[in-house]
Amino acid sequence: MSPAQRRPTSADVARLAGVSRTTVSSVLNADPDRPISDETRRRVLDAVRELGYTPHASARMLRAGRSNIVLFPMPRLPLALARTSYLEILDRELTARGLTLLIHGDREASGVSGARRWAEHRPAAVLVAADRCPEEAVELLRQAGVDHVLLEARRPVPYAPTVIVDSVSVAELATQYLLDRGHRRLACLVPGGDIADLARDRFDAVAMVAGRAGVPVQRVDCALTTGSLAPIVHLWHDAKSRPDAVYAYNDEYALVLLQVLSDAGLRVPEDIAVIGTDNHPLGAALRPALTTTYLDPVEGAAAVASSIERLLRGEDLAPGLAEIARPRIVTRDSA
Repeated sequence: MSPAQRRPTSADVARLAGVSRTTVSSVLNADPDRPISDETRRRVLDAVRELGYTPHASARMLRAGRSNIVLFPMPRLPLALARTSYLEILDRELTARGLTLLIHGDREASGVSGARRWAEHRPAAVLVAADRCPEEAVELLRQAGVDHVLLEARRPVPYAPTVIVDSVSVAELATQYLLDRGHRRLACLVPGGDIADLARDRFDAVAMVAGRAGVPVQRVDCALTTGSLAPIVHLWHDAKSRPDAVYAYNDEYALVLLQVLSDAGLRVPEDIAVIGTDNHPLGAALRPALTTTYLDPVEGAAAVASSIERLLRGEDLAPGLAEIARPRIVTRDSA
């Protein structure tokens, strides 16, 4: 083969980066026994990109005893924009650490049977929601050689390291925000379908926070359509039965609600304040612009990637980890 056609090797990467081939291997395999400085790791990864070097995955796994894969089962919830952004950022964070994010496409895989399927890929680590990976599934993964399992949950789990991802805290923050601004008749949109469980949990959180202040919450079961919300909004023409603020589950439902309220001649926020969740870019473009709560995907992805790296280095994360992202609010015109 001509030089132009020759496939670059780890020796080429080592020469360009000014390091040994052993160092290149340690960076690309995230070797926990050979700590690498951030500067050296950057030089190696820059050389990899410049040369277009692609290591042989099977050969590398044989040498290292494991792959560099971090397996993440596809979430059961539909991938909204916020979750997609999180996964994209997590992929970049793991790549910078010499790891590869592999999304396992079976949304229903869980428990021991799911663990068997995940273990087939010989990942270095598995990142999975705790409700899909009970203790016996973690044990099976470890017996199969997957020593590092990191769980996502609202509270620490005793049988494996846990990152706290509280998707309900955004509803609590939104409710407290409305109460602090004097709203005393609240409503909460509660979608069904695939997101019914999370929607119920968020409604319960709204009701709990409001209940502490003695404020009632109207539950509005709905779908992501104007036709679903129109009959409810029609009843809100009567000021006596109308809430003065609505938590809309997320920004997509808030956007539909804003349209229905506008069609009904109700003003936001003068007649009804509206707040969503997820910080969707369209929320800032609307008039009135949407007030929203969210979990910062950059903060969350960096914390998860760092935790996985620490696990692979043999560091102890027990008895659990701090919350990876605290809820934040963006105050705009709608509330």
